[in-house]
Amino acid sequence: METDNNTQSLKTGDIREKRQVDDKPKGMRNASRKRSGENTIAFWRSRLFRNSYTAKDGSSREIPEWYVRLRFAGATKRVRLKTAEREQAAEQARALNLRLQAEGWPAVLEGQARLPTSPTIDEICTAYSEMVPTLATPPRPISVVNYVRCLRQFAKLAGASQLRELTAEAIEKARERYREVGHKAERPEHSVKNSFAKIIRNAAAIFSRESREAFARRGLKLEANPFDGVKRQQEIRRFRPLSPALLQRIMREAPKLLTGDPSAKDPTKTPFAKAHLKRVGRFPQWRTIDFRRPQPDAYAALLLAFSCGMRAKEIDWARWDWITEVGGRTFIEIPAVGGSERFASKSGAGRTIPLQPEVLEELRKARHEFSPFIVGGKEPEMGSKAANGLEYRSPETFRSVNLWLREQGVEEGRERGHPLHTLRKQYGSHVATNFGLFHAQVILGHSDPKITRDYYASPTDLPNVMNFRAG
Repeated sequence: METDNNTQSLKTGDIREKRQVDDKPKGMRNASRKRSGENTIAFWRSRLFRNSYTAKDGSSREIPEWYVRLRFAGATKRVRLKTAEREQAAEQARALNLRLQAEGWPAVLEGQARLPTSPTIDEICTAYSEMVPTLATPPRPISVVNYVRCLRQFAKLAGASQLRELTAEAIEKARERYREVGHKAERPEHSVKNSFAKIIRNAAAIFSRESREAFARRGLKLEANPFDGVKRQQEIRRFRPLSPALLQRIMREAPKLLTGDPSAKDPTKTPFAKAHLKRVGRFPQWRTIDFRRPQPDAYAALLLAFSCGMRAKEIDWARWDWITEVGGRTFIEIPAVGGSERFASKSGAGRTIPLQPEVLEELRKARHEFSPFIVGGKEPEMGSKAANGLEYRSPETFRSVNLWLREQGVEEGRERGHPLHTLRKQYGSHVATNFGLFHAQVILGHSDPKITRDYYASPTDLPNVMNFRAG
């Protein structure tokens, strides 16, 4: 009996002692230890890792941000952490795991997916559009649209769907295809070259140094701009000033825009409209523009381009309160940002332009009584394309004035072009000839004098040099 009691006591003691060490089944014990470990930074620090990708040159490049694998509901997924600092990454991993257990995968994966090692062109365009507001010097909204459009157009020409396919060979392939299309359309060689150079310039802007740094923060490290070293082959065509006869005609006929021209033709019966109808099968969109009726907005736009050299965007947003008088002289002051911060100058800086009294008097004749804008119209609605700088506030005004100028002989016969911008170049050439290149650069608002010299300033009146006499 005693032996049995001792044996039983020993067995009981063994059981009690064992339960103190391991008082739960094996599966429950591991789960308990796992749960307690997952709440520590050290646990997650040991589970961090970095990813890498293969660059175009075949080398392996490491992505600076940390990654971690999380498990929930029978699924294990790789998750990007938004930092390259190990301690911060471990803390993020711990916090994400807590959210995962409470809310499931949607809560963790939202915003955590990184750009793939070889993103598609569409993914690059989307990522760029999203990260533009984070850049120190973000481009204008209209510029972002142009950059993205040109990259898509270029990729289509090159037959590239992924970023890694934008090789030197693909770029030359795109150039050849664009030249082939241009020649079939019977476009001049210089026009084809310059248009393709513009596409390259805009597409390359997406891969600027600042943009590449932003891409790297999102998990895609680009060592260089894929367009670096690519020759744009742009042909500089200096501006040819308008003839004195054409300038006199513009000045003589322009007041008819204000009052209406009874002798103007029916807009649907002009040679250009008829040619457009025959070629396209419909009249051009400006068929409703009738110069037999007053066009005060077009008149004001013409004056601002011809007498002040203003850009179309500046004319579109020009307000009456931009006009000031200092020391008996009148000026129009273009702000860097103005109009409830919806207008932003192209150069990012404001400038002051002299305004002739005769021009101000004519502008007042075309004034709309209740509009704050010189060319009339109202404030665009918040969120609209015009308010976001993606289109003109008064597009009809520019259709009218450009059509009128083309009919007067400015860029006559050309389907493409911007006759109103030609007046800006004429103004810049006049200032450069009579007052110097520096004054032209400042008044036109160019940050680089080379732009003024190459594209905007040609001599309007060369002197008659008589330094040689025969005999």
